[in-house]
Amino acid sequence: MTGTESPAGDVRRHLLQMRLTTGLFLATVPAAVAVAFLVPHRGSSVASPTTVTLVAAAACLWLSFFANRDARERLERIKRAFAVHGDEGRLLRDHWLVYLVILVRLEMMVVCGLVASLFGSGPRFGFWMFLLAGLMVILSWPTARKAQLLLGRARALRESA
Repeated sequence: MTGTESPAGDVRRHLLQMRLTTGLFLATVPAAVAVAFLVPHRGSSVASPTTVTLVAAAACLWLSFFANRDARERLERIKRAFAVHGDEGRLLRDHWLVYLVILVRLEMMVVCGLVASLFGSGPRFGFWMFLLAGLMVILSWPTARKAQLLLGRARALRESA
């Protein structure tokens, strides 16, 4: 942070960056739905459509169940790092990187939906994976409250260290 920037301005810029990133990832969901319904079914020479769909669904559910736990663990690591370095700008950059990793994991759920749609049992099955991925991205939408909670908890951890 330079002398002309304020912590509130840093948080606003951080939220804008996070929201733009989220919007880009969220936009892939309707694009994937369109691909799933418009591209002809490819089938699979490796496994039956049911097997492909079940494997894609299992991967999608595994990603969805563990995305939240992974996010918590990564956020704890950056808060502990902040307790050592004390640089709020770095904390916000690290937060964006953690969020980016989580969004990539959620994007893999979209890929699972595409696999089920194009190589599995069809788009009606893949649609549910798209829906789950989209809902999880929406639930992770960055808010000022979430950013303030992160900063507050990181500062408290630094003060207690």
